[in-house]
Amino acid sequence: MKISSAHIEKSNHILFRILVLAAVMTTIPILISVIADAIKVEAQSPGIDASNVYETKSMDLGNNVQNVVILIPNEGHESQNIGDQSADQRHINQPYVPQSVTVPKGTNIVWFNGDADHDHKITLTGQDNNLNNMIFDSDVFAFNTVSQPVVLNDTGSFGYYEADVNNEDTDYIMNGTINVVDQSTSSTITTGNKTDQSSANIDTVGTLMVPTEDLSTYTSDIETGGISVLSTHNFNDIRSGDPQTLITWGTSSGTNSLESIVSQLEGITSTLPYS
Repeated sequence: MKISSAHIEKSNHILFRILVLAAVMTTIPILISVIADAIKVEAQSPGIDASNVYETKSMDLGNNVQNVVILIPNEGHESQNIGDQSADQRHINQPYVPQSVTVPKGTNIVWFNGDADHDHKITLTGQDNNLNNMIFDSDVFAFNTVSQPVVLNDTGSFGYYEADVNNEDTDYIMNGTINVVDQSTSSTITTGNKTDQSSANIDTVGTLMVPTEDLSTYTSDIETGGISVLSTHNFNDIRSGDPQTLITWGTSSGTNSLESIVSQLEGITSTLPYS
């Protein structure tokens, strides 16, 4: 029996539609999985989004967090009071990054000094924010080093500060807040990267500021050390408008000890153009 060309063409159209449908049916689950993973990661870690940290100057950490590394950014000692001569010498909009952090009680907190050629000291006060009610004194620690740690086991809001940091604005005080809660409102933080840590919860979190033009280099350095880049936010610095990037990072203490993490940060910070 002779098959007409029209019949062949119709059969080819049907076959093509079947193949397209099969391809779509195969792709849809993959797309759904990718979208679901992205939503899951965002839902799990809203408090550590770099854009949120920059805009709100705060970070709300998950219940699994054991260590927080608060950054003292370069030029963080410069005045933030509008009209002061040194107010336009800062890079970022907060003297500590984050300036306010919410953590579950028992979290280990340290400050990393990224303020080139400037020593710093952290004084932590009680819930009444009375500067005379000191409950922790870090002692002086130099640029590119970390403070002594503090662990707060009582819930409440604790202020920390450093005075006498600016010769041009002697009234300027660097200050921040630590909110300690029984249980954080944020969910468990996990890494979205398909690395060896993909199944490990992140229990150590911090921030870093780098020039945007060198972001890929510093991102590679961070990840080579076994630390995950959780999110980034680009902004123009206050000093000259140069593009900078705020990075929120995280890792597992089972993979990297806090001492190892600090060592990696010291290696990165020493290569930043700020120093």
